[in-house]
Amino acid sequence: MSLKTVSSKDLNPIGIGTWDINSKINPNNLTSKYRGVDADIGNEEKAIEAIRYSISKGQNNIDCAELYGSFYTDEVVGQARNDIFVGDKLWKSSLAKGTVRPTFDTMLKKLNTDYLDMLTIHAPFEDAPWQEAIPQIDELISEGLVRHFGVSNFNIDQMKEAMRISKHPLVANQMNFNLLYRDEVNQEFIDFCKQNDISIVAYQPIKRGEVLHNDTIIKVAKKHSATPVQVALAWLLKLGTFPIPKSISKEHIDENLASINLRLTDDEFAELNAI
Repeated sequence: MSLKTVSSKDLNPIGIGTWDINSKINPNNLTSKYRGVDADIGNEEKAIEAIRYSISKGQNNIDCAELYGSFYTDEVVGQARNDIFVGDKLWKSSLAKGTVRPTFDTMLKKLNTDYLDMLTIHAPFEDAPWQEAIPQIDELISEGLVRHFGVSNFNIDQMKEAMRISKHPLVANQMNFNLLYRDEVNQEFIDFCKQNDISIVAYQPIKRGEVLHNDTIIKVAKKHSATPVQVALAWLLKLGTFPIPKSISKEHIDENLASINLRLTDDEFAELNAI
């Protein structure tokens, strides 16, 4: 399935990640359902400006999750978004029967919208009944409140189970996938997703900056007068995935988007694959 905005615009190959936007790790937060994560109040204007700048540059798909900022990141995105493709993710506390719709309603309120382009199960939690969430997502899709159903961190068998339960197509799987981490997304995984028209959305596409220090990536980047970040994103794009790097810097947003025009040769692609 070719994902589009509600106004039928094609999605930009580079999405907008929001992990760490007005969000912070707090190991002392052990009581809330978003254990270990807190809202980072302040500096919202910089984040909003960055998201709006991304949109002005043609980025039109953004990834959110109730976990991020203990749901506060959604509020920041809600102040910045326009006609873009917005996906949000359900945390483990919002999967059991009767819990999806209340969380979904909160998402709409925080994002300042009346629908979601995609509602995603954050992970196949062992301690939460993720299967129970799927019929509830089906209802929201049938009512026209959600356009697409997605999952995150699901392996092939878990995708098959989700597809068996769902009345609507599974259209995306968000995975930790980059040049330096491919343990979960191998060729079998990629082939399965292609055969079933499931888009792979790559989070942590530059492995938290580790690609900056890899000799092979640096060598390929120099050949193109590009940066290692651009090479890492271009590699993901060549595979047909949707990387979602997070940035609140205009310089880094421009750097990310320039990767769309970087064309890796077959030899360079093979060299990068051998890392």
